[in-house]
Amino acid sequence: MASRFRTTRSHGRRPSTAKREIKKRLLVVCGGRRTEKDYFEALRDHFRASTVTVRVKTDSRSPLHVVRTAADLFEKAPDDFDECWAVFDVDSFDVRQCITEADRKQVRLAISNPCFEYWLLLHFCDHVGHLPEYRAVKERLKPHLPAYDKTGIRIADYLAGVDRAIECARKRDGDQVPPGENPNTAVWRIVTQMVPAPVFLPSPRRGD
Repeated sequence: MASRFRTTRSHGRRPSTAKREIKKRLLVVCGGRRTEKDYFEALRDHFRASTVTVRVKTDSRSPLHVVRTAADLFEKAPDDFDECWAVFDVDSFDVRQCITEADRKQVRLAISNPCFEYWLLLHFCDHVGHLPEYRAVKERLKPHLPAYDKTGIRIADYLAGVDRAIECARKRDGDQVPPGENPNTAVWRIVTQMVPAPVFLPSPRRGD
């Protein structure tokens, strides 16, 4: 998907200097009520990256509403953010209109197919088999997180696997056209900006 994402601003901002480190400012609007927001905020608070600030909002209606909310917030505060992201699941939605509108309104997309829990699963294994719905992904999570509750993310459960999840998701996502072939997630495109450079990890265990 070709998008004309904002890379520069022309609102009187003073030019940067070589000695001044400019933080990238991300606006992330999530479609889930709790899980995505809790994950991003906990990750942000844990790493406290010096090169990025992240503001997380939610809109638990349809993916199209998520895109429109993100675009509206971005347009209302053009000097507050450098990138605007809409995070939502495919589930049973037809997301083609969302993708078209996001491209038109300069909103970047981090779509998970079928759901955000697939991103969480990649913290533990490199699963590549088709996952028809949320319940199937949750069943795959159970061996790793028997007490998984989407309303109570514990970031400590995922920290050791963040680099692994980025590696697996990047390899799977590649240059696929959104929303990507199931299973797929583009959440790594946000997370990779929030965490330190990955350390060497052994190859992830392949899931079935």
